[in-house]
Amino acid sequence: MDPTKIAMVPPGQFISRLIHPSVLAAAEISNPLPEPEKSESAGVVSYTYKGKSGRLLMRNDGVRVLVEAWHKESKILMCSIRDRKLDGTDKSSPLTFYPNIDPACNRLPAPDFTACELSIYSWDPSTLLDGVTVEGALGHFIADPDFYVWKNFRPSMFFSLWEQAFHIGRGPWQSARPMKGVPQFFVAEAIKLLKELGYNRVDAVPSWFNVARFFERYGFRFTYGEHEVMYNTLSQALDEFSAKEGTPLSVIQQTWLVSLQNIPDTYIPDELRLPARWPVTHTNTYWVRMHLDLNPYVAPSTSDERSAHTDSPNESLLMKGIRALRRLACHEEMQVKISSRRRCPCNSSLGESSPGATSPKATRND
Repeated sequence: MDPTKIAMVPPGQFISRLIHPSVLAAAEISNPLPEPEKSESAGVVSYTYKGKSGRLLMRNDGVRVLVEAWHKESKILMCSIRDRKLDGTDKSSPLTFYPNIDPACNRLPAPDFTACELSIYSWDPSTLLDGVTVEGALGHFIADPDFYVWKNFRPSMFFSLWEQAFHIGRGPWQSARPMKGVPQFFVAEAIKLLKELGYNRVDAVPSWFNVARFFERYGFRFTYGEHEVMYNTLSQALDEFSAKEGTPLSVIQQTWLVSLQNIPDTYIPDELRLPARWPVTHTNTYWVRMHLDLNPYVAPSTSDERSAHTDSPNESLLMKGIRALRRLACHEEMQVKISSRRRCPCNSSLGESSPGATSPKATRND
């Protein structure tokens, strides 16, 4: 497979354009960048830039470019740009650690549509919470709230830790505060770079409510309508909650209040109940996806195909839409074959590709 456009950006240019200078300064990596140590293994090319107080590692597998940086032994950055050309297929790449094969939430708008997905995490090592690996500690709760919501829900422990998290000013997964300006710099510069490279769209997958708020500021909108409805419903409910309290909630507090909706329903106090849940959990692959359009996508021309049909002034919108789906390559007539009741193919094929727990096959009593 040929390298993608983002994978062909030279490593020095990628780092210089997208990585905030404070990251290089924290690792004491010189500017201009020194010559990196290069290695290759299992389809991944690695570039290591060493500084007096840390290092930066860039890895490239032809589809995803992943950058990590350390101050001494503390990780301070993990960011990536992944070309989505393989999404919705059974193919992947070595640095794509989570499968994106399900077309229901990963298929692009058209086979030749181009898009990349951003990911950005940053940690200020001076603000790292204690106890991030100790079960029952606040640091562990913030670092892994799903453990307490889905895997080991104990009401007395959960509510004690949740209340502390609500007031401490750290969002889910923020075991340390982000380095100032680092996420904003990466997203803003990545948008510029991907537009220059000719991509149609840039995507993001907000795992938490506050991350959706973050990308919203850059013009990102929800890819799927049902997620936009959910987000608007939550936003309105949170505004109403703040109005009743007389004090606006911070984005982090809003996020913890939203996360509360995923505990067992009978434990949610009525005063803290919201009308929707954030649909991302540790168990599903139906991502909340957001995107920003970059360069217009030009679909293959269908004007000649549609010119064979003339508009009717009395035609309904429904029929006009159905007619727009037609192509001259399709047969105008459809043949239907009715099988006998004794020999019906649907006995074995009905719901063949549907999810196992809900398909007709799962409920059939043979």
